[in-house]
Amino acid sequence: MTNVRLLFLLIGFSILGPSLFANSRPNILFCISDDQSYAHTGANGDPVVKTPAFDRIANEGLRFTHAFCDAPTCGPSRSAILTGQPIWRLEEAGNIHSTLPAKFATYPDLLQKSGYSLGYTGKGWSPGRLEPGGRTENPAGPPFQRTRLQPPFKQMRNTDYAGNFS
Repeated sequence: MTNVRLLFLLIGFSILGPSLFANSRPNILFCISDDQSYAHTGANGDPVVKTPAFDRIANEGLRFTHAFCDAPTCGPSRSAILTGQPIWRLEEAGNIHSTLPAKFATYPDLLQKSGYSLGYTGKGWSPGRLEPGGRTENPAGPPFQRTRLQPPFKQMRNTDYAGNFS
């Protein structure tokens, strides 16, 4: 009789289990910016740069304070971050203005297969061309770029980065 109860318990858990834990998965947010050094956020101690929204997210989440990338430019850095690979293993993706071969799995690919919703605002993976590497979509996920705002400075983009996800 104990085996029958155990069997029903296992069947019930296998049916209900995913729904019991569906809301316990964490949100994952990569904040990647060009030409920003480690110290230039309030969360990292900058006394001049004010980044209250970023600081709140950084202080509530998991921060990679000892992570680094070998690349001095944006495309290879983003390729390394998205794949978890050092740039010397990424073939042409280790160079700027190249491609990221589809044979390299990315975190967004794996997260999407696990049921996560994806999206990026701003740059995603760039600069480069997707097609030579066998990709048809940005490896960072689908773009969320429609919401615009009036930038406070001429040199800033008018993309409302936070607004694109609300």
